[in-house]
Amino acid sequence: RATYRKQCQLMTSMMHATFPETVSWTEPEGGMFVWATLPDKCSAMKVFECALKEKVAVLPGVPFYVDGGGNNTLRLNFSNSSDERIVTGVERLGRVIQKLTG
Repeated sequence: RATYRKQCQLMTSMMHATFPETVSWTEPEGGMFVWATLPDKCSAMKVFECALKEKVAVLPGVPFYVDGGGNNTLRLNFSNSSDERIVTGVERLGRVIQKLTG
């Protein structure tokens, strides 16, 4: 649990440092995921495709919405990753999102 908490705090602090202000996210108190919400017109599928090219895997939120929503949401896993992988991954993802949101 302490390791997950540390990984979550590292991920969210990196998100604060690298994501545009137009992106919001949860600050989990448990679990293994951070939910990020992109600007309305930013497609999570486009972020997914571009992030894969940068060797970062993210999960678009669409499958988790029974009402067909979630087109601009991402599920980010912080568990079972080293600090280095979290830092590198969030930096790369931040660049992708910055590029797509202009």
